[in-house]
Amino acid sequence: MDIMNLLKKKAVKNGAWLYLLQFFNTVVPLLTLPYITRILGVKQYGIFSIAINIIGYYQVVVEYGFAMSATRKVVLSDKNADLLSKIFSAVFFSRCILFTLCFFITAGYVLLNRNNLSQCLCLLIMMITLLGNCFQLNWLFQGMQQMRYITIVSMVSRTITVVLTFMLVKSADDLYLYCLLYSISPVISGLLGIVFAKKCFHIHFVRIQLRDIWEEMKNGWYVFTTQLSSKVFGAIGITFLGIFSSNEQVGIYSAIQKIPNILMLAWNPITQVLYPLSSQKFQESFKSGEKFVNKSKRIFVPIFLAIAIVCSLMSKIVIRIAFGEEYSTRFYWIIPLLLWMVVAIYNNFTGIQTLLADGHDREYSKCFQIGVLVTITLNFILVYFLKGDGACLAPLLSEVVLGIILKREVNKLNRI
Repeated sequence: MDIMNLLKKKAVKNGAWLYLLQFFNTVVPLLTLPYITRILGVKQYGIFSIAINIIGYYQVVVEYGFAMSATRKVVLSDKNADLLSKIFSAVFFSRCILFTLCFFITAGYVLLNRNNLSQCLCLLIMMITLLGNCFQLNWLFQGMQQMRYITIVSMVSRTITVVLTFMLVKSADDLYLYCLLYSISPVISGLLGIVFAKKCFHIHFVRIQLRDIWEEMKNGWYVFTTQLSSKVFGAIGITFLGIFSSNEQVGIYSAIQKIPNILMLAWNPITQVLYPLSSQKFQESFKSGEKFVNKSKRIFVPIFLAIAIVCSLMSKIVIRIAFGEEYSTRFYWIIPLLLWMVVAIYNNFTGIQTLLADGHDREYSKCFQIGVLVTITLNFILVYFLKGDGACLAPLLSEVVLGIILKREVNKLNRI
């Protein structure tokens, strides 16, 4: 009876829907990536990777911090339809302004790179993705605790584009078509989300003033800066590789990088489950929290280290099977990237599970921002001199430096 009551709780249902979406988003790349890397080849896939990397920065700008700030307002709105419509309108027009800013930046990029026509056309086509981001209402559904809508619209849109990709993309000449298909997924999900929101919550566009937009921007600023730093931390390697190296090397690196990234997706639910438990233990005492974190670390770090060792030993075979023969020529690139994954998981216990769980947000933020600066510097130097080899080494070295900084902060707490 208690289990049935638990399953009926909204929080459990919402969590189940989000885990279903996480599973779907993990499985879909495993289906499409081996096909696309082979069809497009390393050069064309490299061009696509540079474009999607730039779009990734733009998405952080257009998404801004509304995922947190607007969600908080929805929670406090008491489900008032007029207030929800005002928040919806303010967020939408704020995103349109940010989209316009990104468009002008892209226009400048195209003028500076007009000799690289393929790269410019890919980027211009994939700007459609940002239109979809303007329509996204994940923040609304999260605030209303109706996560099933997020999952449904995302799964429907991704399924449509995946099926069309397998049906229509047949050769390297279909690069622009693939960019288009990739870009329409967020547009479909965004429009479907608006249909659901209008039907379920009765939202509509209302007249707003500039101060409403300014308020939304101000509320989301701190979340936006954190998300932008995180994006730089994870994507700067491809950015510099696109500047200093060839499209072929970008394509190989982008494909190989997907393997540790997918393994990190497997780690994400674990850290989400551990974090509230760590926080609870640190509420009891610092020693109690540290004991729990160390015990968890001794379980999970060796597991992912073992996975990394196995993948490293079989790296050439794994990459050939996953992406094709062209990509296996640089199979050894995966080894430092897998080691980066292990060090990043280790650092999660020091940073997230210890500093944040014990309420030391400021100390963690300081360490993270230093880590971002180190990452940018190391990527610039190593990619400039070593190209793809440097792009693979830089994340590992940056994560090691971050680990040292985090450990010093924890040691200070121990002395206190």
